[in-house]
Amino acid sequence: MAEKTPRFNPAHYLMGCRLDNWLRLLWENKFAIDPARLPQAALLGGMSLALSPFAVAESLLYDRKVNRVTIDKDPLYILGFWRMGTTYLQNILAHDPQFAWADPVGTASVAYSKTLHGLFTYGQARVLGSARPMDNLKYSLELPLEETFGVATLTPYSIIHMIAFPTNYRHYIPGAFIGDLSSSDRRAWEKAYLHLLKKLTWAQGGKRLMLKSPDNTAHVPQLLKLFPDARFLNIHRDPYTTILSTMHMFRKQMDFLRLSKMPPNFDQTLEDTLFSIFERMYHKLFREIPAIAPNRFYEIGYEEFVEDPIGHLRRAYDALELDGFEEALPQLQAYVDSQKSYSKNRFELDDRLKAKIEERLGFYFDHYGYARR
Repeated sequence: MAEKTPRFNPAHYLMGCRLDNWLRLLWENKFAIDPARLPQAALLGGMSLALSPFAVAESLLYDRKVNRVTIDKDPLYILGFWRMGTTYLQNILAHDPQFAWADPVGTASVAYSKTLHGLFTYGQARVLGSARPMDNLKYSLELPLEETFGVATLTPYSIIHMIAFPTNYRHYIPGAFIGDLSSSDRRAWEKAYLHLLKKLTWAQGGKRLMLKSPDNTAHVPQLLKLFPDARFLNIHRDPYTTILSTMHMFRKQMDFLRLSKMPPNFDQTLEDTLFSIFERMYHKLFREIPAIAPNRFYEIGYEEFVEDPIGHLRRAYDALELDGFEEALPQLQAYVDSQKSYSKNRFELDDRLKAKIEERLGFYFDHYGYARR
């Protein structure tokens, strides 16, 4: 099937990119834009340029206030690889009114989220589709976004940029493994990350942040350095489904969002890259879990969770010493009930990929007790 080549995608994650970051991304990629994607790049660059006065104004008007914000309640982080059910889990928890979260407007347009909040709210409401192209989950301005998308509009330190620039994909893998960055780059990431979280906290009245980005699973030590009392709710899923669905997701997103050319034989390269990230991410996490206080780390299996979301969340609240479950229960239950008709994607697993999953990810099968097929 021929790849779709949209001339303009108004829902591109870089539509709210700050101009300095946009220019750095272009420079890092040697301005090598696929000719077929030049209209999209021109739109993104034009938006960044047109919005730059508002970014300056927002910084002058609000940065001092944002910098004075204190995050009194350390965040609750949802951990898990892509396609492990982290979005479903986060969407349920977003209905607990005690939590703040990375809302689409405040995150994707963080550099302008105060001065142009109404404009971006109107724009995002107009361009969001009814469901995500990779999994049929509904879009909504009333549901959370991954905070890494906000960081990606401010800095190049996000693995998400490999979607826009697949030719240079290796350059963005350290965006998932923050420890790989130089000390100066780590400080720049930390500054942008804290700016985003403080701004979200300020905008939402000081509530505890509940955050989810799959790359958080790979930098727990950096998060604990920033927030020593953070809670971690880790969801795991069988590796067969996870790998198949993640490959489908990345390729689908690249079809819609890439700006550089797709390298030859990239499907195989993408497969190998995702295996390497999975292996490294979970070897790393399994080493780090013993150092986290037991009342600050809790795990849920996706397969059991979807059968009884409310029961598993009740146990998670207790284990993580989070109050407010009974008060939030009606809202949590209402959202769970609204999703009962959700239809999952189905993927075919061939013998080659099955063998590769079992060989490369055997340690993960063993850790969680997943059976080989």
